[in-house]
Amino acid sequence: MEKEQSVEPRLPQGELHRVLRLAAVAHGLPDAVLVTGHALLCYVPRDADRPISPARVQDLADERGCDPRTIRGHIRRLEAYGLVVDRSAGGGRRMIQRRRGRIVVLQGIDFSPMLAAVERIEHAAVEAEIELDERRRLAARVSELKRQLRGLVAIGGDLALRATAALDVCPGRHRGLPLRDLAALVGRLEAAIMVLADDSEDAGGRIFSSDRTDEIVRPNTTEKGEISVCRPNRSRSDAGADALRHITLDMLAAALPVDWRIRIEKSDGAVSWASVTAAAYERAAEIGIADAIWAEAQAELGRAGAAVLVLLADAGSIERRGAIRSPAAWVRAMSARAETGSLRLSRNLFGLLHRTRGTDGPCPTPIVPPHFQTWRNPSCLVS
Repeated sequence: MEKEQSVEPRLPQGELHRVLRLAAVAHGLPDAVLVTGHALLCYVPRDADRPISPARVQDLADERGCDPRTIRGHIRRLEAYGLVVDRSAGGGRRMIQRRRGRIVVLQGIDFSPMLAAVERIEHAAVEAEIELDERRRLAARVSELKRQLRGLVAIGGDLALRATAALDVCPGRHRGLPLRDLAALVGRLEAAIMVLADDSEDAGGRIFSSDRTDEIVRPNTTEKGEISVCRPNRSRSDAGADALRHITLDMLAAALPVDWRIRIEKSDGAVSWASVTAAAYERAAEIGIADAIWAEAQAELGRAGAAVLVLLADAGSIERRGAIRSPAAWVRAMSARAETGSLRLSRNLFGLLHRTRGTDGPCPTPIVPPHFQTWRNPSCLVS
């Protein structure tokens, strides 16, 4: 009687998740659809010949805490982009049957089309990243030009009226515009500012410095009610410091979900900014926060700020009985708010701590493992 050989994994889970993330970037999949795709992949048997997920819709809906119709909509979205094929049995039944340890029946959502198009997906993802970088550059340029025009409005006079007219034709939220429209908007704003600068020089005044990208020269004023846009632009380090002000490691340790604590404990067992950042980066990919979103948050708030954003988004998600439906969209929105200087993450953290204490009744002191308490340093304030 021949001995049965152990079946080696034929479908690396890491490769499947990697290709799915690239497909999300290439096709612009919503974060919720991406999370459902990752959940489906987690059920693919490692010894299967094809990447078929037998996960039931109701099981996925229970895990996500949403309606089954939402999961079906996400699967249809994946089908529409040619990433999956529904190979369920009659009535949508999905199952896996084994005989003597080997799979004989496997029915469910088939990710074979996605694997067959790996090269095309990788190429499309690179192009999408390039386009996204260009969109960010143009969006930042539009914000800078708007600040210059608002500075002219604060000065007053005839130039202020013309600057106001130029601002009125600009959309209120330009970051969602198509790439072509963003480029056209940059061209119109640059042309308007050049005309205003020339008129100012003809009038004997000086508003802009010799470098077109410099800031507007602020007029001398003693008014206390000075408009905030006339103030010097804050650096990204200042934005990150303001956003993280009053947040300590003591507070972060108290707000860490259980799985975060386990992850940190397995790495080095100590809560520090480095360990929290490392855990946040790993967790970000699992909840649908792409590397591009992480890079955007890090650019605005620094690594520590990006880590705190991911922590708040994960701990406050609907999967943990919070109110955040899409952690990725929330992190991106908070990163954009940091650009205006109105972001205070300590308020979100206080709310999370209050909600955490309220779930199990009054708790005057947060429950923190003993090995965490040795690293809790109330004097370690990010500023």
